[in-house]
Amino acid sequence: NEELVIASTIASVLKVAPPASVHVIADGCDDDTAAIARSYGVHVLERDPSRGKAGAIEFAVRELRLPQRFEALLIVDGDTELDDQYLERALPLLDDPAVVAVAGYARSSWRPQELSVIGRFLVAYRTRLYALMQWIKYGQTWRRTNVTPIVPGFASLYRTRILSRMDLNPPGLVIEDFNMTFEIHRKRLGVIAFQPDVFALTQDPDNLHDYYRQVKRWFLGFWQTLRRHGVWPSLFSGCLILFTLEVITASVGIIAVIVMLLLLATPTLTGGQVLQVGEFAALHAFLESYLTVPNLLLFLFLPDYLLTCIVALAMRRPSLLLYGVGFLFLRLVDATASLWTLPQAWFVHSSGRWASPSRRPASTGDSSR
Repeated sequence: NEELVIASTIASVLKVAPPASVHVIADGCDDDTAAIARSYGVHVLERDPSRGKAGAIEFAVRELRLPQRFEALLIVDGDTELDDQYLERALPLLDDPAVVAVAGYARSSWRPQELSVIGRFLVAYRTRLYALMQWIKYGQTWRRTNVTPIVPGFASLYRTRILSRMDLNPPGLVIEDFNMTFEIHRKRLGVIAFQPDVFALTQDPDNLHDYYRQVKRWFLGFWQTLRRHGVWPSLFSGCLILFTLEVITASVGIIAVIVMLLLLATPTLTGGQVLQVGEFAALHAFLESYLTVPNLLLFLFLPDYLLTCIVALAMRRPSLLLYGVGFLFLRLVDATASLWTLPQAWFVHSSGRWASPSRRPASTGDSSR
């Protein structure tokens, strides 16, 4: 159900590709998504009931015989707005026969006048996150490393000849892009290319409910994919292990700090009675000696805020300096989602279906700065 944004998405695609090459899969839509898409003269296939995005991709590849008809497949989400030069810059990367996929550079759609304070806070955090993660992707997609764990599904290009060798829709996974990327690495299908001028705008959640639901789905998808593929002797697996350890360690660390701060506050909340318990009194004294305001500022807040300052300077977005004061809260939200979904990967069987976050009507004049 993307009736609020599908028009701008298709309009952006038609700037880089003819209508005959554009196929919209309306997967379980009960709004006007399909009708709006047809009004643009593109091909529209409706599926009911929904089988999820991975199922829609698999269906399109098979039923439309995409590998036989096209050399490249650009997968675009319903809320994505492509840069006018996306294909002009992306397709030459496929001139290298070793390159089998091009990872699109994600820019968060930034229209602050249409967002609440919470919405601006959430989108500002995503802006920082995208910048940091994609700066790391420079090294991950270097020809001699080729270890990026994700070709993001919002707008990425694939060489169609590899699609028949990939399991596009394995049962039980909630999202597809991690799995498609792992398939490339696991089966040694080729190299993933990336450059920042191959970019598109994406719409991020503007409320905490949708934000947390989306983050949980992303983490669950990652853990499910890791469970499915495992690790194997390769540089990719080595980097994947380090990345996984970093995610878990950072998540445990930030939650542990919050728990310790709550323990420090317990005497105030109980009128000091808990300090009469010897073991708790000793623990409280230990925590009190280390979890001081200067230490929290020096070792927790300032390192995180320094990252915000770097991104704000690089992107010329001074507003990030204001919103960045509260980004540690969203890192706590992310950490909670990460650890909550980790065990679920071993016993939650996903259908691949999910509902999009609440959409904001697309608008011309969007600014990514």
